Amino acid sequence: MEKDRTGNMIGSMQTDLTLINKIKDCRDEDSLLELINRHSGIYHTMVNYFLSGNQNIGEKSSLAEEKVLNIYSSALSYDPNRNTKFSTHLANQTKWKCLNIINKKKRNREVYLDDDNSFIEPSCESFLSQIKKKEVFTVFESCLKEENDERVKKIVDLRYNTNNNKVRAWRVIATEMCMSIQGCINIHNKFIQKVKKKTQNV
Repeated sequence: MEKDRTGNMIGSMQTDLTLINKIKDCRDEDSLLELINRHSGIYHTMVNYFLSGNQNIGEKSSLAEEKVLNIYSSALSYDPNRNTKFSTHLANQTKWKCLNIINKKKRNREVYLDDDNSFIEPSCESFLSQIKKKEVFTVFESCLKEENDERVKKIVDLRYNTNNNKVRAWRVIATEMCMSIQGCINIHNKFIQKVKKKTQNV
């Protein structure tokens, strides 16, 4: 297995955080390449999902070409203290890049998002499965960013940010949160009700 300048193994034996720290501390190219190899799949999945359709071919191609730069930028902005996996952080960063592109096109009247009935956030069901307008999705994300209760952010992250596009079971979330299942559900539903109030007229 290839070794870096310090003699440490480059590969699966190193955690994402170890690789990211090397990238931040000394711009280690081998660590960046390993991180890219590990997470290119989630990057392309998010780009392909949010920029699906012939009207977005050019933008999707551009983001594909910018993969290295965007994964590098995500590594630099990653904060392990938020208790979020790097793959989740990268997925969210990529999602926002895609939504910014779509919203910019809307402002330029290149596309009309209100007519896009195919939009559903990955991994969501119930209330989230009904989100077909990107404006509503933006309100949802905005409410989440403004939320002061860190439990809400973690529960939403655990519930919906999965690798198989399916919601995570409440019993798993309860174990992770060291809470009861009903307690987690109550916090989740209270937040969803808050979002619903803000999106009634969207």
